Amino acid sequence: MSNPIRTDASQPADGNITSPLAISISNTDRNWWRSNGARGSLEKILTRSLRLMALAILRRHKPRIIGVTGNVGKTSTRDAIYAVIAKEATVWRGKEGKNYNNEIGVPLTILNAEHHGRDILGWAKIIPRFVALWFSRVYPKFLVIEMGVDHPGDMEYLTTIVKPEIAVITGIGEIPVHVEFFSLPSGVLAEKAKILKVLPAGGYAILNADDATLMKLPMPPGINRHFYGFNDGADVRASDGQIHYQDEGGFRWPAGLSFKVHYQGAMIPVRLHGSISDAQVSATLAAFAVGIVLGFKSLAIAEALSSYQPPPGRLRLIKGIKNTLILDDSYNAAPAATEAALGVLKIIEASRKIAVLGDMLELGAYGEAAHRHIGRLASSIADYIFTVGELSRFIDEEARMNGYDPDTIFHLDEAGEVEKILQPLLAPGDVLLIKGSQSMRMERVVEDVMAEPEKAKDLLARQSVDWKRKA
Repeated sequence: MSNPIRTDASQPADGNITSPLAISISNTDRNWWRSNGARGSLEKILTRSLRLMALAILRRHKPRIIGVTGNVGKTSTRDAIYAVIAKEATVWRGKEGKNYNNEIGVPLTILNAEHHGRDILGWAKIIPRFVALWFSRVYPKFLVIEMGVDHPGDMEYLTTIVKPEIAVITGIGEIPVHVEFFSLPSGVLAEKAKILKVLPAGGYAILNADDATLMKLPMPPGINRHFYGFNDGADVRASDGQIHYQDEGGFRWPAGLSFKVHYQGAMIPVRLHGSISDAQVSATLAAFAVGIVLGFKSLAIAEALSSYQPPPGRLRLIKGIKNTLILDDSYNAAPAATEAALGVLKIIEASRKIAVLGDMLELGAYGEAAHRHIGRLASSIADYIFTVGELSRFIDEEARMNGYDPDTIFHLDEAGEVEKILQPLLAPGDVLLIKGSQSMRMERVVEDVMAEPEKAKDLLARQSVDWKRKA
């Protein structure tokens, strides 16, 4: 397969490289500073400055860009793509374990810089970083950039900074997260699909075949389309998935999974370590499709994926106290992702299964219905249910209405309150699923019951100083 035709929309038409100073003081930017600079907030100034620096670096070095968007699995997919490309070429994805996917995070990925929260001096250090990158002859050949959408106009803005040659859309879901900021769920897809409008002629759209809305998504003229997934209509398809177990401490614990990838009549075996969910298989299938488009050999892609590990808080397997196992899915929660996580809890072997579920936020008018659906599902899978937060009362209520034993379900207001009930209840052989939206801080529950809390900084989500300072 030939590589996609590449154009650099960020390159000046005359082919000359503009200096960073000239970019910073263009007429448009002068007008912006005059109207907004002195009176605008620090955040506006920071956002604008980062955008200018990112644009300058892209014009200077012209990396090939893969953009990843969707409502589920963006960071896992980004990291899987990174694992595939890193075996063949130089590549950046942003800082490991971080999802730099907004108007600040995308430029930080391009600059390979850290987020400094409210530390003004920390942000100032990015300027010498930018200057060093500008004058350096060394810059990665590829960038894998996660592109998030919370509000209308977000993708439109991000594509003024980056114009990918390959766009991956991971899935939307029936009730997408962030839907509260859109008039209809279809608005979320419409905004994310704007990434396709900036693909060059001959560029590639890599779409999840297991999402019916993406199967029907219209393509701009001249764009190649590849589907991945479990669906028979996928160009890159997975089959024969199998969870592998290992014996430890008198119990059989899940350790990873294997599956087969089918592409153009060939069958390639893949084995993942530390991943046991269809969501992680889906992420690796997207990465496989990207590798194929880039001209990599199938066996090399499979080998690269064998070293892939899910990011913190994305269904990671973590040893728990009292010889238990934690399915740490605490990074965030959308209805489709929570349903998928409960599906994993359902199929794995365990003495008892415990679901600790925090609120799924930013669902607007769909919040109650989504939580009630999860309540019905969880009550058919888990031996014990813990719910955390205001919206999760609907999970609790629906489970009880579904005939769930009231002695095995507990509702708490905050994540920090779970431990006092959960710890005494745990017994060897239990498996816990812990999941909730970002601001529910469900990683605190994981830290309270993990066997080696001293490893929290390396294994869990939201371990930065800024996050730790937050209530």
